[in-house]
Amino acid sequence: MVNLKLFPHHTGVWEGTYTRINPEGQQTAKWRSKLTIKMLSTDHYHQINEYFWEDGHYELHDFGVCAFNENGELIFDNPRILGKAWETNDSVVLTWSYKDRPGSNLYEMIDFIGTEKKHRIRTWKWSFNDEFEGLTMIDERQTATQSEIPASFYENLASRRFTGESRSNK
Repeated sequence: MVNLKLFPHHTGVWEGTYTRINPEGQQTAKWRSKLTIKMLSTDHYHQINEYFWEDGHYELHDFGVCAFNENGELIFDNPRILGKAWETNDSVVLTWSYKDRPGSNLYEMIDFIGTEKKHRIRTWKWSFNDEFEGLTMIDERQTATQSEIPASFYENLASRRFTGESRSNK
């Protein structure tokens, strides 16, 4: 297995905000987020994203247990997305597409601010059918470490998954 230096620092609970911006630079959407990330072994990763809108709308997306390949790339292939993530010198980079939006492509970079690795910033660049759709800016702070995630969080997870049309991937 490839020695991972960045992915282990991204585990735990991360809370923050997502802000969508269109190609003209105007904000089109904003919502709060809570990501719960756990490394199950040196080669398996589990991420659950929860999204909260001011009008009370809520979504929980479970990306399932994903594996790292022999090159250290984290492969996502679940009902929601198809893509991969990998470490660079100081950043984690992701590319993916939404399965319910053929022609969608997203390019993400995740970076830590500060030496404690408790604050991270992320940007998504969106394209659809080879046209630029805008950006998503994400600002998050770690609110719990992996060891502080209560086992009860994972109980009845399947029944809490969002199954409707998502606001977060449009």
